Amino acid sequence: MRRFRTLRGRLTALAMVVAVAAVAVLTVAFNVVLDRSLNADANSRVRSLAAAAAATVGYENGVLRVHESVDDAVVDRRVWVYQGTRAIERPPATTDLQRTADALAGRAHVFDDVPGGDVRLYAAPVTVAGRQVGTVVAAESLAAYDRTTDLALLGSLALAAVLLAAVGFLTWTTVGRALAPVREMTASAADWSEHDLAQRFGATPRPDELGNLARTFDALLDRVAASLRHEQRLSAELSHELRTPLARIVAEIELLQRRERSSEDRGEAYAAVARSAEQMSAILETLMAAARAEAQIESGRSEVGRVLDGVADGWGPALAEQDLELDVQRPAAPMMAGVDAEVVERIVAPLIDNARRYARSRIVLSAAARDGAIVVSVADDGPGVDVDAREHLFEPGRTAGVNGHGGAGLGLPLARRLALAIGGDVTLTPQEVGAGAEFQVRLPA
Repeated sequence: MRRFRTLRGRLTALAMVVAVAAVAVLTVAFNVVLDRSLNADANSRVRSLAAAAAATVGYENGVLRVHESVDDAVVDRRVWVYQGTRAIERPPATTDLQRTADALAGRAHVFDDVPGGDVRLYAAPVTVAGRQVGTVVAAESLAAYDRTTDLALLGSLALAAVLLAAVGFLTWTTVGRALAPVREMTASAADWSEHDLAQRFGATPRPDELGNLARTFDALLDRVAASLRHEQRLSAELSHELRTPLARIVAEIELLQRRERSSEDRGEAYAAVARSAEQMSAILETLMAAARAEAQIESGRSEVGRVLDGVADGWGPALAEQDLELDVQRPAAPMMAGVDAEVVERIVAPLIDNARRYARSRIVLSAAARDGAIVVSVADDGPGVDVDAREHLFEPGRTAGVNGHGGAGLGLPLARRLALAIGGDVTLTPQEVGAGAEFQVRLPA
């Protein structure tokens, strides 16, 4: 089967193998049955001939005598009569035939064939008072039977060849026609995947197998289209979110190149370039983490309390410089999240950074188990989120506060994107304006 590379060829070959086996069994069975039938007929004919000849033999005074009848001329040409081993009547015959007939003298109810198998002989006893006093040997030519079996064998082989050719042709044609729609659908799916991802096979009535194939192709095209949209969205987000820090770097470098600046100005420019580069690095790492999570390259697990401690260690010094208190409320009992600690930190970090921009004096970082998930909360005592801004809060370029703090509006969208990629989400807890803001990160347990 490995030599046949197409399904059509393999199915045809399989059908031919089955057909050859079936035809071979039928041909052999037919010829065996025919041979046995003809063999039984030959035995019956030679037995009848011997019985007819024995009826013409009499026993008088210890001597066998043959009484002639109307058909004796025909019978005599194929009958030997023996008294003991002595031939009383012997027709003309070949040496092999005579030798075989003599060997049957004195025997009863025995068949034998002349060497070469073209004549069959049968020994019938002549009995008197239950005692065998002689033997009649009759011969029957097997030439007609052999000719019949030969013709039957040739005919059956010819018929088998015709049947096999018909099976091969019909199978090849039928399978080809059955697979034609599959080839057309495959070609259409390949063409659509390259040129028109909006095309689908739809709900056009088809046989069950082709309907399942059409639905499979449609699902595959949907996944290809979704993957392409994902790549396009990732490229768009990369270009959009890297534009602000990159523009800031270019502007600072151009200013440094165009005119002389004091050492303090140069230091501030270098610091701005460094901050923008760090921001670009963070954006890229977050997007790559989201892409890996969406591709399910990694999942992992982490202890939430330790993750909160890690976030506090990383952000504590920066918040202290702004006279902000970071209150970490670790869970009373250990809680395991079904995601790596690094990914959790990358989701929470933009929320801490956002809270840092708007908090007056305090940021609260806490975690709790809720409805089969882990919920990490980041709350601040700032002015809160403007009602009009809440609807578009997680769109790139939008800001969360009402007090004019700067920011590119990229952190919250990145945090939600990464959370969604690992099967969670980032949401804003509705509160009154002026009562602060609270963001909740939902993680798989």
